[in-house]
Amino acid sequence: NKNDFAYFKTGLFKWLYEKFHYPFAPMYGGFPVKLRTFLGDPIPYDPKVTAEELAEKTKNAVQALIDKHQRIPGNIRSALLDRFHKEQKAH
Repeated sequence: NKNDFAYFKTGLFKWLYEKFHYPFAPMYGGFPVKLRTFLGDPIPYDPKVTAEELAEKTKNAVQALIDKHQRIPGNIRSALLDRFHKEQKAH
């Protein structure tokens, strides 16, 4: 999840790097955001499928889960609000 840890991205840090040749990139994060795991449908076993085809199927399945469940663009404010929002569970 992009909201767990991030780096500042400004021209100041590029300038500092060019001046001192040291990668200044302060990290911020570790906020109490919810990290959720979503499991997709199983990919059925097929002995005729090659490793490359299986990798492609897996890549497509993971991308479908990302498209379905991940808010784009994400931001820290909405992630923190989600942390304290009670979600109704489907029964």
